[in-house]
Amino acid sequence: MNISKFLLIDAALAIAAIPLLFLLQGDKRKSPLLKGSNKEKPLRKTSIKLPDKEKILQLEKHAKNQGSGIEFYSLIGDWKFVSVWKKDIDEEDPVFSSLLRVFSANIAFKKDISTENSTKFSVIASIQFGLFTIEFSGSGALKGKQPLLAFVFNLIELKLGPNILLSRSLEEPEEKQKSFFALIALEENGKWLSARGQRGSVIIWLKS
Repeated sequence: MNISKFLLIDAALAIAAIPLLFLLQGDKRKSPLLKGSNKEKPLRKTSIKLPDKEKILQLEKHAKNQGSGIEFYSLIGDWKFVSVWKKDIDEEDPVFSSLLRVFSANIAFKKDISTENSTKFSVIASIQFGLFTIEFSGSGALKGKQPLLAFVFNLIELKLGPNILLSRSLEEPEEKQKSFFALIALEENGKWLSARGQRGSVIIWLKS
């Protein structure tokens, strides 16, 4: 691959990954690309009733005091991002949520099979744009009563269909800088999952 093609792929990867990176890394900085220009609620193409912010806050209070009851095996599977609320904002962030839906942002949890009795996850977060897919791969584990889902990514790949165009290793952050989601609630039939990111955003996923 010549240098111009390499730089073009690199640039595409960096630009397309912005929405997912802001959410997963919990970046405090505000990007003008992610500021909503109106308060119109985006359409949700699902018949599943999602909780509102008030309900989420009630569930979060219970999870902090009593635990959410979310266990390892209940998270296994593919989850698509459908809704995001910024910290201290009572309305869904329409632009940010729409970007994650448009790019089919997804996070998958699989049992880590490196050891027989492992309670660690293999974690893959991805976004799609046309035939291209960007994947962040790593590992995670549940910690504490609520619990927290702590995770780290060590590989990023740009794919065209099943073909890998670009692959890069990522430096593992120090323990205190690792990303996490504070899990809030799992719908009784396992259809939706809610959590709060380390910088305060509230996220809802739907089971794929």
